[in-house]
Amino acid sequence: MKRQKITSSELLCAICFALCFFAFMLTEAFINERCAVILGSSAVNPVYTFGLVCTGLGFFSFSLLRRLCKKEKSRKTAQTILGILCIGAAMVLLFANQPALFLTSSSAALLLTGHISGCVYYNTAMYFAGSRYTGRLIGTGMGAAILLQFVVQNLIPQSVTFIISILFSVAFVMYFIMKAPKDWILENPLPYSSDAKKDFKKTLLLIVAVVLMSLVAGMIDSVLTAFNAEKSYDIYGGVRLFYALGLILAGFLADIKERKYLPLSTVCTILLSSVCMFFLSDEVSYFAGTALMYLYSGFYVIFFTVMFLDFAPKSGNPELWAGMGRIVRSFTVAATVLPALTIYDAVGNTVLAVVSCLLSILILLVLLPYLSNAAVSLKPIEELISGSPELSPQERLKLFAQYCSLTPRETEVLEKLLTTEDGVQEIADSLYISRRMVQRYISSIYEKTETKTRLGLFQSYMNFTAK
Repeated sequence: MKRQKITSSELLCAICFALCFFAFMLTEAFINERCAVILGSSAVNPVYTFGLVCTGLGFFSFSLLRRLCKKEKSRKTAQTILGILCIGAAMVLLFANQPALFLTSSSAALLLTGHISGCVYYNTAMYFAGSRYTGRLIGTGMGAAILLQFVVQNLIPQSVTFIISILFSVAFVMYFIMKAPKDWILENPLPYSSDAKKDFKKTLLLIVAVVLMSLVAGMIDSVLTAFNAEKSYDIYGGVRLFYALGLILAGFLADIKERKYLPLSTVCTILLSSVCMFFLSDEVSYFAGTALMYLYSGFYVIFFTVMFLDFAPKSGNPELWAGMGRIVRSFTVAATVLPALTIYDAVGNTVLAVVSCLLSILILLVLLPYLSNAAVSLKPIEELISGSPELSPQERLKLFAQYCSLTPRETEVLEKLLTTEDGVQEIADSLYISRRMVQRYISSIYEKTETKTRLGLFQSYMNFTAK
């Protein structure tokens, strides 16, 4: 048996994630552009701030609605209605020329986009639990989304294109949510068997780090958003391609040695981004400064996205924790944008640059546990087996599960399949979950082990242990 490849389900999920990110980024950019026309350039940053709050609330609302809707049917109905409302809000936004209608439709569009994004982030966290390819698939998908946004906004900048893009993206996302072969979104998954308490302490440090990173991002965002609104600089032009580059690079780096290098590389790019504040004083150096900012943004976004996607399945509330990075980012940047712009207008960019450097050092200190105790690369499975010929059956099962990137809960189902003759219903009863959920776990196990039957699974396991 070959080492696990990227499954079709993972690839489809990554496409869904990318389109969701594309819809969100395009909506946000369109609102800022329309705001400058309808309300004036001075209103862009306040509206941007309010939009960030709406986005954060949207992510949070998904967790809340999921807890309120206990039945699969009600969850399906709610997500369908909200998807339709999201498309409707985008259409109203397109034709809204009155300030009140513009602000209402903008708020609704970002709130609903945030909610759907929360749904997609949760779905992604459950799909990619235990996967070796989370970083590169998410990073490549988000990078492709930025490239698509660049094409839409710069090469075919028409209002109808905006609506078509939003319609297609949201429609695909909703279809994926409703028809996905592993429909985690509509039924509670089997709880993750892990030492979540141990992980939770490190996750609190992670939240603090993301807050500090977001303060740096917020200070830079405030200045660049204002410049773009005033047509001084174009932040959606060719320089934005550095954002796509950062996302893709960080995504691939994240998968090396189980996230070992992601925190350190993110800290390094933060230090570079702090320098970019010095380059925002004139048009000549603007491109270099903005390029550095976008490169950092790519690493920063991948960092808080992937790290929380990893943690979510281990938590007791994965629907909330999957999008926690985006929630923290939204509220922190919202609290930073207006004060940072006031400081910039009053004393220039030097003070902001110094503050950014100090925050970068503080981030480094906060992430020291991640940097010093980062996950080290595991020895090849073959080496572990050859070095320990007397492995117990339980240890061999664990290595097989690790080899196939199974989650701890998938491993529990695997053990039942390999060591008992229990049928699906008996396995469901022993694990206290529904028959349908067991079938979904079995489908996932078959896909990851590249088998199609229980007998084929047993044969793959025997071939593995024979090594």
